[in-house]
Amino acid sequence: MQFWALVFDSFRESLDRKIFWVMLLISLAVAGGMFCFSFEPNKVSILFGTWEIDTDVFTIGGKLRKDFIALIVVDLIMDTVLGWVGVILALIATAGFMPSLMQRGTIDVMLSKPIARWQLFLGKYMGSMVFVGFHATVFVGLTFLVCGMRWGVWLPGYLLSIPLVVLLFSYVYCVSVLVAIPTRSSIAAVLVTLGAWVFFAGVQITDDQFAANPSWQEYRTAYNASRVARWGLPNTSDITIKAKQWARAASSSELFAYEDPDSQETLKWAERVERDRAAIPAYYTIGSSLAFEAVVVLIAMWLFSRRDY
Repeated sequence: MQFWALVFDSFRESLDRKIFWVMLLISLAVAGGMFCFSFEPNKVSILFGTWEIDTDVFTIGGKLRKDFIALIVVDLIMDTVLGWVGVILALIATAGFMPSLMQRGTIDVMLSKPIARWQLFLGKYMGSMVFVGFHATVFVGLTFLVCGMRWGVWLPGYLLSIPLVVLLFSYVYCVSVLVAIPTRSSIAAVLVTLGAWVFFAGVQITDDQFAANPSWQEYRTAYNASRVARWGLPNTSDITIKAKQWARAASSSELFAYEDPDSQETLKWAERVERDRAAIPAYYTIGSSLAFEAVVVLIAMWLFSRRDY
């Protein structure tokens, strides 16, 4: 009971932060902006018909291409606004949770209660997950309703983006917590976490290059190192791939090929990379990422429990 009270208290703490309301306004603004558009056979209507763009990109056989619309929603709107901007804002908002908990006075009161230190740590940690889960639910829920009610395109698989965004956040947030405990600095936690996130993505891109270019694989040491690093670190980039796959979205290369048929070779390579990544089972990519997170969280929890306050 005390554990869940602590989780709720952490979420309530986030309500006092301006970033909470900024993220909420962003979700409302994006949903409102999407509502001003509509996809119709052979055209796109802007600002409720004020402007119309004639295009058959989103139409096939006189009907809307749901896979292309799903691609726009997931890859352009959700991934950019929620997967990047949203997660960065969430990291900034939650980076101070642990340092504030460890302040003199606050930690003394918390430790005086009949609750284990590991429960105190996990309560704060899970509170951050609830914070992100709330905003992911609002954003995905609103954009899902706009797609269905305004555009006439219902994407039930898109709702699975909610847990996927929480997973993405948790992959990088564990690094934030690990840095925040010894440094007690929210700024250091955010900066190191963003650097780690870029590094994780860079490792995946490098491994994709090896996979797509067989000639590169002749450099066995570098190739094996990229394989080990790929599956030893969080697969942050795979989150968008799985979100598109579960929403039944078209591949990005397919849309680009439709718009620019002259760059076929490059697009075929990009399609092959995306197809290979989509073929990786969800339990494999998510499981290996959660294993990394579990190790980092256990180390952070051990440091928190052993620290002198």
